Amino acid sequence: MKRILITAVAAIALLALAGNALAAKSTEDRLKDLEKKVRELTVANAKDRIDLTGDLRVEAHSITGEINDYYDGMALQNLMVSSMFMQGMMAQLGSEAPALDPMNPADIQTFAGMYAADYMAFMNNFTFADLQGAMASMSPAQLGPFMQALMPATLTDGFKTDNDVMYTTRLRLDMHTKPAKNLSFTGRLHMYKPWGAATQTNVFNGQANTLNTDANWPGVPGDATLKVQAAHFTWSHIAGAPVYLSLGRRPSVDGPPMHYRNDEMRQGTPMGTIIDFQFDGATLGYYLNDKTTIRACYGLGYESQYGQGLISADAALKDAQFFGFNIDAWNTEEMQIQTTIARAFDLTDGFNGQMIMPVNPVTGAAMPGPIVTRFTPSANLGDFDLASLLISRVDGPLDWFATASWSKSHPNGEFGPFGGLLSDPFQPNEDQTGSMFYLGARYNLSNDKTKVGFEYNHGSQYWFNFAPAQDDLIAPKTSTRGSVYEGYLTHRINRRLICKVGYIYYDYDYSGSGWNVGAPKDLDEIAVLGFPTYKKAGKLTLGMTARF
Repeated sequence: MKRILITAVAAIALLALAGNALAAKSTEDRLKDLEKKVRELTVANAKDRIDLTGDLRVEAHSITGEINDYYDGMALQNLMVSSMFMQGMMAQLGSEAPALDPMNPADIQTFAGMYAADYMAFMNNFTFADLQGAMASMSPAQLGPFMQALMPATLTDGFKTDNDVMYTTRLRLDMHTKPAKNLSFTGRLHMYKPWGAATQTNVFNGQANTLNTDANWPGVPGDATLKVQAAHFTWSHIAGAPVYLSLGRRPSVDGPPMHYRNDEMRQGTPMGTIIDFQFDGATLGYYLNDKTTIRACYGLGYESQYGQGLISADAALKDAQFFGFNIDAWNTEEMQIQTTIARAFDLTDGFNGQMIMPVNPVTGAAMPGPIVTRFTPSANLGDFDLASLLISRVDGPLDWFATASWSKSHPNGEFGPFGGLLSDPFQPNEDQTGSMFYLGARYNLSNDKTKVGFEYNHGSQYWFNFAPAQDDLIAPKTSTRGSVYEGYLTHRINRRLICKVGYIYYDYDYSGSGWNVGAPKDLDEIAVLGFPTYKKAGKLTLGMTARF
């Protein structure tokens, strides 16, 4: 009996201990399960969250310009077309034609007034094909004297411009998230507008940045809408290799070395010396090591068969496409060596967009009013090569960089109303080579808040790059056929508030900066220009940027 009692007590004690152990184990398991679920929720929340940062910049600008005497190319074209009408009409009238000279500007205007209804019908139905046919029927011996007779009537006095003050506000919102281990998304929304103005389509004045296109929205002030400047996802470490693929709207503006003057980190991937141009495309990258990355890049500049209202396959142009390599050969905090090499295939005489044309580009006649017109390219002009090399260093308190850039056109002989690839309409065109060098230095004062910088760039007669999105208001400075001088001072009031004062001065040697269409004209001479062209221009800027 005593043994049974002892055994029972022992059994009860063991059961109690076992129950306590089981209870303890159950509690520990529940805690572990709970911790696991918390971790999973935390990770999921982190992955689902989009990090939002950005900046707001407000600037005041004073802009001046100087335009030399020139022959008005649009007025000259109008006289030529009017003379063609006059000659055709006089042939119909025969002996009843008035005794007027179709090579005399005053007589041409008189004749157009005498037969106003016929003249209006002729001008309304006149096409670029008609102009091509008329010009083809004239020999060089006839064309030269014809233009020389009309040119004096189109001589236009030079003038100066002075915009005492222009205010702008720019908002940028940056988005980033990493929804999976090897997948990330990056985007930027962008708003940039002048005070007292709210239109993205401006009156065209001959400058490349006054044509409203998808390519130049980021750097050209317009309306107050938020636009998608960048939106791309990146699939990294594909198959466990140091390879990534990125698709979408590319980070292709404000690339190095354009970020120095704004006291920012590197923005775009390609070098801003040759590509400061918004486009959609793809990048395939390979991380050779922690200092070297090789990227193959593709972009589409013009989609030829969507939205063009085509009714015949014969009317379609070829898509304008870009392909190139961007190589960070050496990228550390102390030094960067980078090169961008690209080719544009089947380049067109412009890109889809909108404009307000003051004159008809075919007839040279004044437009009836400020009408917003959809611009559509009219011809594929050929291919274009670009290359640029950058070296930048940090040497103590001094940041400096040097770049050398090269361009070469490969025209196919085609041309539109404004000309062929770096050639005028109805003129033979051939390969042309251009070059540009760009130097800059920035000194960091000992307070680690103030930086003083100076930059200089010079482009040759046939220099061309894709930089309509460059934020320079007057015109993209790296596109200049001539010299540009820029000085600036930035001061960090605190870590997130930056003040900047800067001055930029343009001294143009040739017309057509930023255009792949038309032959450059020497601005030290009285040249035939389609639109007034700056010989000199300057911009003084004072601004503040709040980053958040």
